Amino acid sequence: MTAFTIEPRNPKFGPDSPNSIIDLPVQGLMTTHGHILPNPDNPNRLTIWFSGGNIELNSDSNADTERWHKIFDSKTVQKRKFKEKTRVLGAKIVMGASPSDQMEADGTMSYKLTRPVGGHDTAYIDLVYLDETLRIARASSGIVYVFARIPVFPDE
Repeated sequence: MTAFTIEPRNPKFGPDSPNSIIDLPVQGLMTTHGHILPNPDNPNRLTIWFSGGNIELNSDSNADTERWHKIFDSKTVQKRKFKEKTRVLGAKIVMGASPSDQMEADGTMSYKLTRPVGGHDTAYIDLVYLDETLRIARASSGIVYVFARIPVFPDE
């Protein structure tokens, strides 16, 4: 899951400022779906295949819900420009992408990839260290992740 913020219109960008339909920031969450398989050539590597995901509003505020719908609802959103339409078509052809045509009642929008993205040399995580309490991994992007198990104490 990745938290993100859609910033409002910024006057310094002039009339072409993106997000001109909102006046305050809106926070959302993007969840990416996929699966992990052991890499047959490297015992410390897990291969990642991305197969879809969704985005949703990260707020319970009615005002934020209204802004979210202004940005993404097909009834109020501006028509996609040619460049955006071309990118969507490319994703459909190359990845088998099927984006939501409409928003769910709670504001969630999802997409699926019928030809998952990733693979042994494209998207992976190398396990650098692993024991019962600590896992250190390096992603194909170069980012290092450190995970620590939080001890669970029995009720006293």
